[in-house]
Amino acid sequence: MNFQIFMLKYFWKPVSLVASLFCPSGNGRRAVRERFLYSKPFPYPNVLSIPDTVKLLQNGASLARLGDGEFNLALGKKKICYQDNSPELQRRMRQILKNPNGKCLVGIPPRPTTAGFFREYFTRYPSILTMMRLRETYANANISRHSDFLVSGIPEYRKIWADRTVVFIYSSAGRFEITPEIFSSIKKHYHIEVGSKNAFEEYDAVMAQAKSYPKDCLFLIACGPAATVFAYDLAALGYQAIDIGHLPNCYANEVSGAPIPEKLPITR
Repeated sequence: MNFQIFMLKYFWKPVSLVASLFCPSGNGRRAVRERFLYSKPFPYPNVLSIPDTVKLLQNGASLARLGDGEFNLALGKKKICYQDNSPELQRRMRQILKNPNGKCLVGIPPRPTTAGFFREYFTRYPSILTMMRLRETYANANISRHSDFLVSGIPEYRKIWADRTVVFIYSSAGRFEITPEIFSSIKKHYHIEVGSKNAFEEYDAVMAQAKSYPKDCLFLIACGPAATVFAYDLAALGYQAIDIGHLPNCYANEVSGAPIPEKLPITR
């Protein structure tokens, strides 16, 4: 185990917990823990910028993304809101996180440098850092999340699928929408339906359908952690496959104030 991760996990966390016991209020205890923990360094892989990641996708790369939900499954959490865990799914999350390769980029959040969700997450769960290749360069998982590039860069996103035949994998009863402002450059599209929850349980049926399409099709996938696995495995078969996540929902939030994806019902 990396020394900094070891110190964070086995020294600084216990010290912060003991020190916080001397504070009478919950906010004070939290402030003490943050002062101890958020100032402590931890190793993290290099992560490409969002524009650089999009450029690679324009050039034919595939992308499997992992965020806190996928990390929780890799750590063995029983379930997240739209996917029950299993030994096989946990194994696949760990495998993909550990093995970015030439056929499929693996995207993770950029290194957190200030207090915030992921700074707290990696401090609370340093074991996830041991599952990464710390000397590798990862793609940016935030291509489908809120950023300055999400609106100004839509013409760049559209180049990825311009004049392509696209196969969408998503639940028509879920959050994902084929927003014209984003996807109207597509030549033709098809749809593989999955459930709005537990899409990984449909792995065999989805992959059988996907393999019936020609290799020049582009797969755009939005079905939670299952999308991570589908994109990775389709790339291994020679397809370009992109785990596109909440891109339309985050775009709608940025341009029209629609609810953030997490505030939308999982099933309509």
